[in-house]
Amino acid sequence: MDTRHPTVARAGDSALVVIDCQERLWKVITDAEALERQLAILVHGARILQVPVIVTEQYPKGLGPTVQGLKDAAGDAPVLEKMTFSCAGDDGFQSRLRGLERATIVVCGVEAHICVMQTALDLLADGYAVQVVADGVGTRAPANRDVALRRLEQAGAVITCVESLLFEWMERCDVAAFKQIQGLLK
Repeated sequence: MDTRHPTVARAGDSALVVIDCQERLWKVITDAEALERQLAILVHGARILQVPVIVTEQYPKGLGPTVQGLKDAAGDAPVLEKMTFSCAGDDGFQSRLRGLERATIVVCGVEAHICVMQTALDLLADGYAVQVVADGVGTRAPANRDVALRRLEQAGAVITCVESLLFEWMERCDVAAFKQIQGLLK
């Protein structure tokens, strides 16, 4: 099918960026356990569907490494350290992203109103189609998450959720990955 709506994500044209899900920050994120579960499903699904995954860590010396459940889900995905709030402000990240040659960048992680939002806005400015996974972003204060999602949608990002995204990437139920993805969602 070549006539899908332009906001439908396609696995072959997407990359997933998991932003700053680090141990010390994780302790203060609202509903961190549920968020980690959703993110693990998303990352596992991306890997099953061969969507490249990039994991970032903001100042890991101070905030610690990525939480273990996501580190396990990410497998051998590159972990990029950064000092900038926006991933797009980091040369290593920009180089890695350009090398993937993907037009749609899916962002998730923490905090929604800081690193996730700044990254998404900068990627939009760089000409990427950006999707933000609503049930895959978190903050310390839920009101900040809500403001970030509204602002990102107004700026042109597509707001999606884990399950919708995985099914868009899959496109069909008669593919080998269907049972694996279905198993993740149970």
